[in-house]
Amino acid sequence: MSSVEELRPATTGRAPYTPDWASLRRHRVPDWFLDAKLGIWSHWGPQCAARRGDWYARHLYGPYSGTEDFEVERTARQTAHHRAHYGHPSHFGHKDLCHQWRAERFDPEALMDRFRRAGARYFVSLAAHCDNFDLWDSAHQPWNSVNVGPRTDIVARWAVAARTAGLRFGISMHAGSWTWRWLDAAYGADAEGPYDGHLTAADGRGTWWEGLDPRDLYGPPRKPGDVPTAAFVDDFYARLRDVTERHDADLVYLDDSRMPFDEGSVCVADGPSRRRGPEFLADYYNRTPDGAVSIKTIADEDRGAVLLDVERHQLSGIDPHPWQYDTSIGDWFYRDGEQYKSAQEIVHLLVDTVSKNGCLLLNVPQLPDGTLDDEVSSVLDSLGAWMRVCGRALYGSRPWTVYGEGPTNVSGTKARESHLAYTARDLRFTRAPDEEVVYAFVMSWPDDRRIRIHSLAGATPPREVTLLGAPEQPTWTAGPEGLDVRLPDRPPTPYVQVLRIDWT
Repeated sequence: MSSVEELRPATTGRAPYTPDWASLRRHRVPDWFLDAKLGIWSHWGPQCAARRGDWYARHLYGPYSGTEDFEVERTARQTAHHRAHYGHPSHFGHKDLCHQWRAERFDPEALMDRFRRAGARYFVSLAAHCDNFDLWDSAHQPWNSVNVGPRTDIVARWAVAARTAGLRFGISMHAGSWTWRWLDAAYGADAEGPYDGHLTAADGRGTWWEGLDPRDLYGPPRKPGDVPTAAFVDDFYARLRDVTERHDADLVYLDDSRMPFDEGSVCVADGPSRRRGPEFLADYYNRTPDGAVSIKTIADEDRGAVLLDVERHQLSGIDPHPWQYDTSIGDWFYRDGEQYKSAQEIVHLLVDTVSKNGCLLLNVPQLPDGTLDDEVSSVLDSLGAWMRVCGRALYGSRPWTVYGEGPTNVSGTKARESHLAYTARDLRFTRAPDEEVVYAFVMSWPDDRRIRIHSLAGATPPREVTLLGAPEQPTWTAGPEGLDVRLPDRPPTPYVQVLRIDWT
């Protein structure tokens, strides 16, 4: 069976990487990532304390001119909630939310065991979101989880738990370009007064935050449209290097296009700051030759230097380069009343992603105390039950000649995913890398129990066709129009079913 060209990681012993794209393009996405297929992400931090979802640290100050249409209603709800429950942001802003978040029931070992049983092969910890609060014992940001709020090193505890469970460990950093654009809101004002970004360290005397400077959290005073300062860029990269070195990250997720503050970023700095991205990549790959750094909307020629991450929407076909699809079971940060994806939706997303040469990074919303609610726990357990039967068709697999038969896309806009209903005609495929084996994923159980795989029309008849997890096996006939399979009476799993087609 033919497949897309496989990409191999850079080997040790080669000339060191230098901070230029020509050198960095020698890097390749590591094999461990190609084999993993499923990662779990803890996108969890002080913003979950309000239990009102993503971007709360920005929206608590009010709406802004860049708000997209689909976010207007959510922004208004978050702003109103903050004023009703916490008061005006002149005296209770984002800094106070960081203090309120305590993570008092955080048990990373128990959670990691659940993630491992759900089928994850790598785990990613949020290190700092756009709210600029560091979740480790940061050497450069005093507003961190050891000094404020939980009073513990969240990232360090996740790292130990992940590696003890045998998972690769990654971190995600969002406190860069987005932070510069986000937290200028703290320097705003309204009829009730100026917001808490205007406070200085001297104003903290006698308060819970005495000894801390709000401007370390919110960044320097600025107006929308101001260019990031060199000091701000230097601080971000110092923190990024600190967390990746301290915790020996296998994967670094950067919520930006190109590299933060570089050409093509969501927020571009002037002058020599633009070289900081390549400098970080060269240093990171020289220390971690089997590491991966993911960013978004990158040029094809840079797909070896960095890993493409696609947020909340799907590619339409097989990509010749490995890539990562990130999404969440619900909102990015915990939100009361959220409608979660079902285990079936997640299995569909996972299978579709892997068939197109990608890995799924799935965020699991956590309550402010660090636990999972019952519904999220049930989704993970159901996913794990399916993976124990069918995961062998995903782990270590590679794309086949075609990704599938049926719809090309299973999600809608970046902001709000909508999943197409799969029919009995819809199939997805993977192949075993070292065997003449193709796996056909039956996305919806056919009422007549008949499947025709048109992509095998005229192919050499297989030696065997089996249905994973089924006590009763299918019958099949190979012909000029395809491989015709008659399935047993009942599906062996509640979701996608997997046919193993074997030529060995």
